[in-house]
Amino acid sequence: MLRQVLALVLATHVVGALDETDRSAFRSWFTFLADVQFERASADVTDCAALVRHAYREALRQHSPEWYRLARLPVAVAYPDVRHAPPASAGGWPLFRIARDPDRFAEFADAATIVRLNARLVGRDVRAAMPGDLLYFRQERAGPDHVMVFVGRSEIDRDRQDWIVYHTGPENGGPGEVRKVSLADLAQHPAPRWRPSPANPAFAGVYRLAMLDAAR
Repeated sequence: MLRQVLALVLATHVVGALDETDRSAFRSWFTFLADVQFERASADVTDCAALVRHAYREALRQHSPEWYRLARLPVAVAYPDVRHAPPASAGGWPLFRIARDPDRFAEFADAATIVRLNARLVGRDVRAAMPGDLLYFRQERAGPDHVMVFVGRSEIDRDRQDWIVYHTGPENGGPGEVRKVSLADLAQHPAPRWRPSPANPAFAGVYRLAMLDAAR
């Protein structure tokens, strides 16, 4: 019974339960903290899904003076905190749905699970992307699925309004790196499989996190 109650509480709080004020706060923190990874990658950000998990988790924290000290942000921001963050449990902070029927939540989710169970498809027209949305690429033969974060306007580099941040994942025997590119430049990527276009069968589309989805 206790497990069923906890699952219900998590489902209520994790999946699209934020009001507009909290969604705005979460979006600001999530996009900013994803963007920060390009300047100074955290040790836990080792692939594309880890970048999303890091920005998601840290966006929901209370940003105390101690948090700011440890975060070592490259620029100062003054966003409000999310007031009604999902509850933690004795086993950690299970923020991501990893299964349905019955619902199960965990701290870890890979790119496919984040998209499939924690977001909804907005469409394959990238012009519909809002800050905080995910660009999802299926790489069935070339490697694991890949996700990028649409930041839009950056607090760090304001030259453009269409920034995207992502982690390459391990590559060429190395750990890979966080990269930042404009949407316009990504559309001209030398490898067509990375172009966010309906003409690219590997581009699954733009996905909106449940935490940011007013429609849920």
